[in-house]
Amino acid sequence: MAKRSNTHTPPDDNFENVVHLSPRHLTKQEFGKRLYALMTKKTWTQSELGRAAGLGRDSISTYIRGRSMPSPKGLKKLAVALGVEVEELLPNSFEAALDNEIPAIELKMSQSDPETAWLRVNRAVSMETALQVLELIKRDEKS
Repeated sequence: MAKRSNTHTPPDDNFENVVHLSPRHLTKQEFGKRLYALMTKKTWTQSELGRAAGLGRDSISTYIRGRSMPSPKGLKKLAVALGVEVEELLPNSFEAALDNEIPAIELKMSQSDPETAWLRVNRAVSMETALQVLELIKRDEKS
């Protein structure tokens, strides 16, 4: 097996100041803090931000508390209301939207065992189909 190397890890093991090659994704809590900071910078309340964005105050509250993330449409409304780009409000939102819009199915053959493969599925399916897939996996584990 070929040796892997991390091209963006510094050799001195000082990980505090590492600049990664791709922007990192924000957690719900980090997004909430960012949204709150932008809202208070405009000296708005949650109700005022909600009115400016055309969203309910309860939605704004759940975002700020880190309980949920807005939909792509809601994110756009928030960005417009706050006068910022969507990417400034939520980095990598375009990538996340692509993941949701263009589901991926990935199949990798095992190099050590030609009878085995890794399967990764990111796709919305009916509950019936999901249960059938799980049943096939369960049967495969028993063999």
